[in-house]
Amino acid sequence: MSLGTGKHILVVDDDDMMRAFVKELLEINDFKITEASNGKAGLKKFKENTPDLVITDIIMPEMEGISFIRELRSHNKAIPIIAMTGNVHGRMEEFLDISSQLGADDILRKPIKAQEFLDAINKLI
Repeated sequence: MSLGTGKHILVVDDDDMMRAFVKELLEINDFKITEASNGKAGLKKFKENTPDLVITDIIMPEMEGISFIRELRSHNKAIPIIAMTGNVHGRMEEFLDISSQLGADDILRKPIKAQEFLDAINKLI
């Protein structure tokens, strides 16, 4: 039996290669994926078709992940959210801590290992 069984995940990340990696990993595990390249686009897609889980990067143009998480929580307190980021100017832990305080259910550090990523998703779905 496949892991995702058709569950819908919104992936928000400005890095095209990261989104492609996440999309491929999740689709081969039977998840349905919607992509967005920043928080503003992600919020629009979230409102159009509410997913079962949201995965968001923190550092993005237009609307970064912290504002995106805050907006999501104002619309939906129950949606599971995974926040992820790399080490930007040595502030990775600070960004992940803020994300967690604002309502991210799990936080991941880039680079992400495939199994760690799938484990985090399956814990929340």
